[in-house]
Amino acid sequence: MPKLYNFAFGPYPQRVTIYLAEKGLSDVELVRLEPPRGRTNWPPSVIKGLSPNGSLPIIVDDDGTVVGQSLAILEYLEDTRGGPNMRGKTPKDRARTREVTTVLDEALTFFGIWARHGSRLNRGADRESQEAAEIGAERYFQRLRLAERMIGDAEFIAGNTVTTADCVAMASLHFTLGFYGVPIPSDCPRLSDWYARFSLRPSVPPPDYPPEQHAIALGLMAQTGIRIRS
Repeated sequence: MPKLYNFAFGPYPQRVTIYLAEKGLSDVELVRLEPPRGRTNWPPSVIKGLSPNGSLPIIVDDDGTVVGQSLAILEYLEDTRGGPNMRGKTPKDRARTREVTTVLDEALTFFGIWARHGSRLNRGADRESQEAAEIGAERYFQRLRLAERMIGDAEFIAGNTVTTADCVAMASLHFTLGFYGVPIPSDCPRLSDWYARFSLRPSVPPPDYPPEQHAIALGLMAQTGIRIRS
């Protein structure tokens, strides 16, 4: 049975958690680890040297294959496991899924810049920079607005069926809104409606944030003096 090394919260781990539930994969053993205190990477002793950059999630398959990036894990499981097609059945559908996934992945990257350089939670771990925080925030909201234009009126993010794009979007917005308290812009009604609907699915786990870290992280916009611009 393959082993998934993961932890309870965070957008990258949650991508895989939501995907496994939507895909209906029960033959993956979860090895749940606790986040290291005061560190940005996992100590090598914790992840047994499996990840060169000290990050989770990591999946180790029965044949020894190790995959250590969340999007790569989703692709790998799609290629090696049965169950519902989560990429799209046609080349057009698959391209659409990749396109939307890329925009949402970029959004999370920019959000990470905002949080790392502006949040009180990361003081001492990353260099504080108001300029970097503002740039990250601006680009984050730009990507959400781009996603808003791309998703149209379909039931799900990339079309009429659940795809990996939904897993990426849900994990990202669940984290940015729930952990940092950053709302979806009001000029993204389709994205907001999709989020409200998808949040009710059984695949979306309830928040499980460390209380001390959560209390410090909440209110990122106020901490950095950033407002959502229309």
